[in-house]
Amino acid sequence: MNEFYDINKLKIGQHVGVELDPYVLNYPASQHKSAWVADHGGRSFVVRFYEPGRGKVEDFLQNSRKYAGIKHQAITPNYPPFYSKLWVFSCSAVCGGENLYSFLGKYPDGAPLNVVVSLFDNIAKALDQIHQKGLFHGHLDLSAIHVVNGLGIMTGLGAHHWMDRITDKELDPRLFPPEYQRKAQKRTPASDRFNFMRILMAALLGESILDRDLPGALPSAHPYLSDATWKKLQKWSRKHDRYRPKSLQEVMRTLRANLYKPEQPKAKASPKRLSSHPRRTLYIALGLAVAGSAIAAVSLWPEDAPKPAVALAVKKTPKQIEKEHFEALPQVLEEPLASGGKAPKVEKIAPAKFQMGDLHNLGDDNEKPVHEVDIPHGFYISKYEVTFDQYDRFAKATGRKLPADNGWGRQKRPVINVSWYDAKAYTAWLSEQTNQEYRLPTEVEWEYSARGNGNSAFWYGNSVKPGYSVCDSCGSQWDGVSSAPVGSQASNPLGLYDMHGNVAEWVEDCYHDSYKGAPSKNQIWLSDQCSSRVIRGGSWFDIPRVGRSSTRYRAEPDLKASNWGFRVVRIIQPAAKSPQ
Repeated sequence: MNEFYDINKLKIGQHVGVELDPYVLNYPASQHKSAWVADHGGRSFVVRFYEPGRGKVEDFLQNSRKYAGIKHQAITPNYPPFYSKLWVFSCSAVCGGENLYSFLGKYPDGAPLNVVVSLFDNIAKALDQIHQKGLFHGHLDLSAIHVVNGLGIMTGLGAHHWMDRITDKELDPRLFPPEYQRKAQKRTPASDRFNFMRILMAALLGESILDRDLPGALPSAHPYLSDATWKKLQKWSRKHDRYRPKSLQEVMRTLRANLYKPEQPKAKASPKRLSSHPRRTLYIALGLAVAGSAIAAVSLWPEDAPKPAVALAVKKTPKQIEKEHFEALPQVLEEPLASGGKAPKVEKIAPAKFQMGDLHNLGDDNEKPVHEVDIPHGFYISKYEVTFDQYDRFAKATGRKLPADNGWGRQKRPVINVSWYDAKAYTAWLSEQTNQEYRLPTEVEWEYSARGNGNSAFWYGNSVKPGYSVCDSCGSQWDGVSSAPVGSQASNPLGLYDMHGNVAEWVEDCYHDSYKGAPSKNQIWLSDQCSSRVIRGGSWFDIPRVGRSSTRYRAEPDLKASNWGFRVVRIIQPAAKSPQ
């Protein structure tokens, strides 16, 4: 019997597969660490490991081969599995963008109809095609769909069919078809159709609708759809197999017709529509009572007497809710670690738009073209580069070798001689210790933070000045000699230190030769060919030009240097939904 590697012991930077041409684990792609993003041959893949006890290894291999080679623009490609005495895993392509759960957070009351149609049109076509071949996704939920340039793409097609039972580790329990709740799970293409309709309703009405029992919890009408269309959707959303749509493309054709020829709305105050729900009737009655009281107060109160204030409930928009949530957060955080000590101190950065790239024609071609980037959601970024004190605590807790300090001292100096994989492992540990989400900055976040909300080459001007940076000829005592203790120079207007110089900093993104095709919104920019990651900010060793806000250069993720370090970003979670 094979002794397969214990997936609970997998760690960032580990080599798996063939020793001479291994996959290098990048970061976990699932909470229970059975799936990882890994680098191999200059490309990024998702590798899903066989889990003993969940099913037979023969079924895992047969299932992986069965779903390999399926081609459709709405499906991330799957590849043949890897098998050895130690390692068994399947491979698929990495999908960029953001998952649907995150995307729908922007539309708590439902997305516009044109957005919904764009998201699901290709998915419906892909599912209909594979269903005709007897294949199906099997665990379709908000995490198994990614949004790339407004289009929905399915990930992990058929990845769990080898398992004896699909659990809430693989599928959001709110989307379990009735047949998945039986002792012996029955999985068929009809399960996909059930999940598709549930997810479609979440897009039309807001993700929170999944917390209720459909279709009984659905409203009596939808503002973007005709009554006939809405009745069809309600019917297709019922649990029993006989009500599920036979063609998902037919569902999308029905929706799409409402983009061009919507049914004319009925009379403005249709008694039937207004009184269709007892709770709605109560709300209307209360509203009329409040309005009547207000009118009476205005007409009967003496002119020279102060009029009483009338409190009217005003529904806040999602943007207002997010803004208030962001503004209520502390400006600076230093979160406690479960094992003792604190995470790096982070500074709150507000949403913004800015011009990214070489604004002064001082740089290289990889800083062009200059383009506007939107940062729609705020974030926290560490005030200082991660120090030896902070990194050493992590290394000792996880049994890693301490990085060399080159004889310059440790404590408050920025950690050096760490690879991109080391930096990623540290952020994963921070996330585990704080129960929050930490990662490296995106290029977008890093450059905006470095600019300090300005447009000059350095946040303080277009040339270096003593007291602001540590680089070769920047005017500090450490120039060209060693790193400096963090915070030795002035902070920028955002309260951040050492964005120019001291140590260059790893960021999340894959390296690209130019900004052609770069995202226009803040996101991690990945690619199929990802042999190099991006380093930013220049260092004590570099000439001033390398420390500009827009300078970017490449490095292989497993390399280390005495002038490379990193800082971290702490994600701000969306505002909690208002109670219904």
